[in-house]
Amino acid sequence: MRKWLGLVLVLGLLVGCAQNATERSIQQFTSSMENELHFVYFYDQEPPDKKIRSQLNGMRVYLARKNIIATISYQKIVSEKNYEELLNVKDSQILVFDYKGIRYNARNIHVLEGMVLQMQMNP
Repeated sequence: MRKWLGLVLVLGLLVGCAQNATERSIQQFTSSMENELHFVYFYDQEPPDKKIRSQLNGMRVYLARKNIIATISYQKIVSEKNYEELLNVKDSQILVFDYKGIRYNARNIHVLEGMVLQMQMNP
C-alpha cells in the first residue's frame, strides 16, 4: 500500500512540474499591459523569409494605428527549451500572446491576418 501511495505522490509531483514548465514558457512571452501583443514565430531550421517578416510587420503597423503595441520575435523550436514539447508548436507556427497568455494560435499567416483584422481589444 505504501508503494502505491509513494508512486501516486511521485507521479503527482512530475505532472505538477511539467505544468509549471509550460506556464513559465508562456509567461516569458506574455506582455505586461492590456493593449500589448507579442507575436512569436516558431521555426525549426531557418527563420522566416522576407515575405513572412513583411506580413508580420504589416500587422504590427496596423495594430499601432489602433493604439496597440505589438512586438515580434522569432524563436527556434529547440533551443535552450524544447517548445515543441512545452507549447506543442510546429515549424512556421505563430503564437500571439497578450497579458493573459496565448491569445491566438495560427499555422498560416493569412489566417492570423484575418484574426488580427477582426480583433477587438478591451478599452
